[in-house]
Amino acid sequence: MYRDVTVRVRSLLAAAFLPAGEKQVAGLVASYAAARPAIDGLFDVPEARYASPVLERRVSARPGERDEEPA
Repeated sequence: MYRDVTVRVRSLLAAAFLPAGEKQVAGLVASYAAARPAIDGLFDVPEARYASPVLERRVSARPGERDEEPA
């Protein structure tokens, strides 16, 4: 697994055209390996499996005005 994370981090750095030394890569690998399960968990919510995202909602901030309908 460690090699896979290292390859992933190096690929992400290369895709973003970001230079990094070996110490920086090692730190990013450790951070990525620790954070990735938590990030994946944000998208693994069984209760929200069939929910539709709200992409745009127009709401007025003035009392008495009605919400605008999308064009």
